Amino acid sequence: MKIRIGTILLILIISLSALMGFRQYQRDESDKKNTESEPQTEISWNTPYGKATMKKVADLDEIESESYDVTRSFYKDYDDTGLETCILTGIFADSDEAAIKQVRETGYCRYAYLTEDGKCEIKLTETQKLLWIDSAKKSIQEILEDANQLDGCIFEVNDDYTDLSVQISKEKVSPDYFFTQVIQVIYCEEIIQLFSGKDEWSVHFIVKNINTGYELVNVNYPQEEWEISGETWDE
Repeated sequence: MKIRIGTILLILIISLSALMGFRQYQRDESDKKNTESEPQTEISWNTPYGKATMKKVADLDEIESESYDVTRSFYKDYDDTGLETCILTGIFADSDEAAIKQVRETGYCRYAYLTEDGKCEIKLTETQKLLWIDSAKKSIQEILEDANQLDGCIFEVNDDYTDLSVQISKEKVSPDYFFTQVIQVIYCEEIIQLFSGKDEWSVHFIVKNINTGYELVNVNYPQEEWEISGETWDE
C-alpha cells in the first residue's frame, strides 16, 4: 500500500483558533450596513494586524471551486509592505482551492494565494508567523501524547523538529491511525521549519516494527518517497 503523504490543515486551524481565543475578523459597521442593503462585490476585514480588502466572489462557505480565485488577484489593492513571506512547498488538502481557502480563513495571515508553480505563498507579520509555529508545536505535542498512551506505539520527535521516529505494532495499532498521525506530525514539522526561516524542509522519517526491531522506513521526506506494503507490515 503506497503512501503519498498529504497534509491536513484542519488540525492547525483548530489550534490557531484556540491559541488566540478565536475571533478571526471584525467587520466595519459600514460593511455590515452594505451587506444588509445590497450584495457586495468587495469586502474589507479588520484584523489585529491591519486591514485587508478582498474581492468578494461569493460566500466562502458556499463557493464553487471552479469560481474561487486562489491567485493573488483575489485581493484588491495588494500591498505586502512590511510583511514576511512563507511558502508551503506542497498543497496538502483535498484540492488547491480548499487549501488556500483554509489558510485564508484562519485569519492569521494577511494574504494567501497559489503561485504559478503550485505553491502556497503566505504573507504575514512576525507575530502571526510565531502563532503558526507555536500552534504547530502544540499540535505535535498533543499527537505524541495521544499516540504514546497506546500499547504498541511510540512516536518521537527531536528538539529541532527535523526527525520523526515511530515504533509500531500492526497487531495493536491500526494502519489508518498510524498514517493519520504521521501525516499530521510531518505537516506540523514542515510548518515549523519553513516559518522559522528555512527555504526548504525535510524530515528524517524512521519506522520500526516495535516487536522485531525491523526497519520498515528510513527516508528523508519529501526528498525521498516512502511506502509500507502489506507484506512490509509483517516483517
